[in-house]
Amino acid sequence: MSRAPYIHQLNAIDPANAEGPAKAVLDSALKQVGFIPNMYANMANAPAVLSTYLHGYALFRSESGLTPTEQEV
Repeated sequence: MSRAPYIHQLNAIDPANAEGPAKAVLDSALKQVGFIPNMYANMANAPAVLSTYLHGYALFRSESGLTPTEQEV
């Protein structure tokens, strides 16, 4: 049996209009990065996903033992 792929499109969340958990995590991202990348605005549709990403990214930056240049590679 063949199934059609599930396609779902979400709009990026504008930080100026964000509410609830999405606003909280976007505010945190803004403090952490200094701006809101498009990827973050899209991930904010599932605030827990963006929160988890930001947490992991911060740990990678602070505890990886790699230089900033190595981290960018």
